[in-house]
Amino acid sequence: MTFGGRFRVGLRAPSRPWYKLFWWDACSFLCLVWMKVFHRMICVGFERIPEEGPVIFVSNHQSYYDPLINGCAVNRRQYSAIASSHLARFKPLGWLLRSYGTVFVAASAGDKGALKAALSELKQGSCVLIYPEGSRCQSGFVENFEKGILLLLKRSGATVYPIGIDGAHDVWPRSRAFPRLLGRGRIATVCGEPIDGAALFEEGPQVALERLHHEIDTLRLEARRILRERSGGRWPAAGPLDEPSPKLQTRS
Repeated sequence: MTFGGRFRVGLRAPSRPWYKLFWWDACSFLCLVWMKVFHRMICVGFERIPEEGPVIFVSNHQSYYDPLINGCAVNRRQYSAIASSHLARFKPLGWLLRSYGTVFVAASAGDKGALKAALSELKQGSCVLIYPEGSRCQSGFVENFEKGILLLLKRSGATVYPIGIDGAHDVWPRSRAFPRLLGRGRIATVCGEPIDGAALFEEGPQVALERLHHEIDTLRLEARRILRERSGGRWPAAGPLDEPSPKLQTRS
């Protein structure tokens, strides 16, 4: 995107007033500085995201950092994130995410309101981010997907961009209240090729979820390879996460 393209508010985020897009850009810049300084974050493949039109970003979920990682990487297109309400428990993060336009969903709710809000955003040509695992992973692997995401994917028909994150689980696992800082771990994220939303369901919903799971895990492994290459083998430490994630078992 050209510098002038950042001021094309009507295309970047048709459902947002200009001041919210300005806030998005300011916060994304500050978060990017933080992630670069403390975690040397690497973003790969995000130049392929279109400057306009409805898009669904589908990402794995390793840590509290993930919404900030996604926001930094996808900084030229403001999105509405559909996220579990557990992210709002960390109040500074909850405030920031709400200011970004995040829609929080209770784990037990099956929230029709969130689906309606997401579809409305997409119909206006904006972007939506979802975490199909529903909550942060326990292991660092891409874990099981919830079937509830199928309704949004199918009804919208929007182009899907899979995103893989690696390193965030090492920096801020579920067992820690705060992230490790000062060079103790690095983070990378990789955006994959676009997937046609309509074509995704040609072989049925189960195959669609399996494909997404495989694509995202492949991108996670690619992010891991890039981290190791750029750090001269220092990060991340060799271990089980060098292997593909266990096969998808969807849960309703």
